[in-house]
Amino acid sequence: MKSATSSSKSWFYPTLWKKNMARFWPVWALYGLVWLVALPLNLMTNYRGGGNWGGLDEGANHFANYTVLEYAGELSVILSVGFAILAAMAVFSYLYQSRSVGMLHALPVKREGLFLTNYLSGLSFLLLPAVAVFGLALLAEAAKGCLNAGALGLWLGCQVCYALFFYSFAVFCAMFTGHILALPAFYAILNGLATGLYVLVSAVLRQFVFGFSGIDGVERAALWLTPVAKLIDKVGATQEWDEAGAVVLAIRFQGFGYALVYALAGLVLAVLALCLYRRRSLETAGDVVAVSWVRPIFKYGVGLCAGLAFGSVLYAWLGWNLPQGAWTLLLFMLLCGAMGYFVAEMLLQKAFWVFKGSWKGCVLLLCAMTAATAVMELDLTGFERRVPDPDRVVSLTLYGPYTAPNDDGRSVGLDTSDPELIRLVTELHRAVVEEKDAVDRDRSDFDGWYGDVTLADGTVLRDIQKADSVQLRISYDLDTGAQVRRRYDDLFLTADMLADPDSAAARLQALINRPEVTWYGYFPADISGWRLVDAYLTVTDDGRQWAENAEKYGEEYADRYAEEVQAGRAAVPQEGWDDLLAALQSDLKAGRIGRRYLLDDAQRQTNCYYNDLELTFYVPEGQAAGTETALAADSTQRANRERTRSVTITVQKTATDTLAVLERLGLAGALVLRADLP
Repeated sequence: MKSATSSSKSWFYPTLWKKNMARFWPVWALYGLVWLVALPLNLMTNYRGGGNWGGLDEGANHFANYTVLEYAGELSVILSVGFAILAAMAVFSYLYQSRSVGMLHALPVKREGLFLTNYLSGLSFLLLPAVAVFGLALLAEAAKGCLNAGALGLWLGCQVCYALFFYSFAVFCAMFTGHILALPAFYAILNGLATGLYVLVSAVLRQFVFGFSGIDGVERAALWLTPVAKLIDKVGATQEWDEAGAVVLAIRFQGFGYALVYALAGLVLAVLALCLYRRRSLETAGDVVAVSWVRPIFKYGVGLCAGLAFGSVLYAWLGWNLPQGAWTLLLFMLLCGAMGYFVAEMLLQKAFWVFKGSWKGCVLLLCAMTAATAVMELDLTGFERRVPDPDRVVSLTLYGPYTAPNDDGRSVGLDTSDPELIRLVTELHRAVVEEKDAVDRDRSDFDGWYGDVTLADGTVLRDIQKADSVQLRISYDLDTGAQVRRRYDDLFLTADMLADPDSAAARLQALINRPEVTWYGYFPADISGWRLVDAYLTVTDDGRQWAENAEKYGEEYADRYAEEVQAGRAAVPQEGWDDLLAALQSDLKAGRIGRRYLLDDAQRQTNCYYNDLELTFYVPEGQAAGTETALAADSTQRANRERTRSVTITVQKTATDTLAVLERLGLAGALVLRADLP
């Protein structure tokens, strides 16, 4: 039923606005108090005046130039999210009681005017305190001699943008429900729904779809549809430091454009909320969902989300006692989906006995979930079997598993446009796909991931790894501009698989041991400008000294001595640095050092020494220092650190050139094979 009268032509009612401001004063007063304490009072009581704001001191100038901008980011977003829903709940609370909604809409006022007045009332709860705090902060900064009106202006601009979006979004949510307790629930859920659904669906698809990595563009869209996360991530102040990391050279504020985009979206949401308000039925006061066409979306959405979320949780919790796989997960999802559907129906009908009239809808939901699972698990789309034609691949990126030995080459990475490497990767990918079912059977039948191995000379190696699960990620860039991505998080491999040269495991091990791939685990392509400035060989106790010390001085002393020795390093004489570096490069390019092992097996134990070479290089400014530097923080506080690069390489028996240099330098006697350790 619409309001009986609407004789007044006004779009704004000052009396109602004043009444809202007076009635709900605790909301805007508390919001203003928080910012009053955070900005002007904080400045006046905790910061001394004047001074240089370049360092991390407590100077008022640093507060005015940086802290104010810092508060415009995460803190402002969090406060706006919380107080926006409080404001919307306050000014539109009359919609959730039959008596109050009937009384207000019986007055000779336009619905548009009633909506606009209440909308502006709630918006005033957020904007007026912000303007007042802005003025007081200006006075406080002027009194402290650190006035920065620009920074405070940016802070105020962010408050306006955040208020427009989050308050409009809260009002938009308010139009869909007739129950005041449902409003904050809808508001919180919808604020994180996009990212939550993306995470849930991706997790389930990884169970159903072999090789699923992600959906192109969906992750970015989900982040945009999660404004809290997007704004916290993008809006804020950054500091640029000098090379010593002691003085701030500049402070920059970034992300205000994102705040403006969401502010415009807030205006659109306000218009949509007005359209919903004009058509809202007064009789829906007290209903969880007040819009008729949203009711089926609500119950099917709750059922689906409950199935995905709680079904996955139950599968992780109880599934170990059941057969592993997609069909077991589906059973949990169907159970939780049905429960979620009927709970939603109970909320809609405000009754507990809803099964008789709604079971058909539940069956429809469960059938849809089963059909979707069958399509994915049976690979009816051909997604799992698709391997790009190497002739159509322009470039690819591969992230392999963590390998032994545990030096800087342990994490395998490859970014290449080399046709030969592309061919090898596609062959590896095809082998992974073809062996999927056989490997799954081998995993279920396999027993004993570790065991003893007897070498040809009769030596027995204890607790040698015989199986493992590794991760592999591949991303192809095709000549059409498309991208194909695959992610395999749990590839099972055994020593027997590695012995078969045609298996996926053996192909992977052969690929990561190609010299051009191994090289990138330690160095970038060009190190011609690098200068070796330090070199050490780590040394360790082989166990015999521990036994002697334990007999003479007790086990406690022996343990302490062993720890000290194990952490010890023998300096490589400076006159041997150039020869050592040349030998290492020669062995790396020939594949005699840096060999990677997917299993900590007998070959790894008998080829790898327990000793590492630790090299420190000076890298000219502007030259790439490798992955670690590229991933360093944006702050130039690390500028000095980025000019040096440390590289750790495990010494191996096959590294003939390196071993010859160590022998000549008198360091070969410190080498101990892992297989020789007790």
